[in-house]
Order: sequence, then structure tokens, then C-alpha cells
Amino acid sequence: MANQFLLKGHHIEVKYTVGITPGLIALTYKEGSVSRDFKTSEITTDQTALGSLVSVPLARSVDTGGTIFAFFLPNIEVARGQTADFTTVAIREEFSGPDSVPHRPTTWQTFVMHGTAQSVIVPL
Repeated sequence: MANQFLLKGHHIEVKYTVGITPGLIALTYKEGSVSRDFKTSEITTDQTALGSLVSVPLARSVDTGGTIFAFFLPNIEVARGQTADFTTVAIREEFSGPDSVPHRPTTWQTFVMHGTAQSVIVPL
């Protein structure tokens, strides 16, 4: 099963490694000159009929709202040393908090991401 994914699209690049030791960086999000690293405890993964929905908070404030970035990872079988290309969808949700002025309705933006999956040995 693939455990390392590189996604690119819409001026965004994501590198995500599944099964890495907790406390290490498992996901890196880059958009232009902005780069954010996420440890396993900061990543939410939900299993769906479409594969795994992976999400991370790009910005979050209880009072003023925030932004969440998510993407679907299909279940891909890849032999070690091989790669597999795939296309998927990503979603960005922007929402207001109770103290946002002016209060904005929640918006969702979807876009296509092109990915490469591989099976790697992860640090323990």
C-alpha cells in the first residue's frame, strides 16, 4: 500500500507520509512562498468510500474563523520502489467565527490535484 504522496495543483504542493512516527512532520503544505508543516497529531484522517479524506487547519481562531485544507487520497497499491500517478480533488473551507466583522458565510473552493504515490520505509 502506498504511504507517501506528493500532490500538486492550483499553486499548491503537499507532501504527506502515512505511518510516520508521531511527533515528526508528516505533512508539508506549500502555497507560493508560504510553507506549513504538520505533525501527525495535527492531521485529521477520515476513511470514506472514496478513500481517505485528509484535512489540516491552515488558520484557526475561535473568535474570527479560519481556513481548513483537505484532500482525498485513493487507496493505491504500489510495490516498494515503484510509483503510481493519480488525480484527486482538494477542498479549501473558509469560515467566520462569532466575532468576525463583517460576518462572512462559509465558502468552499474545490480544485484538481495531480499526485504521485509510492511505498517508502518511514522513520520510527
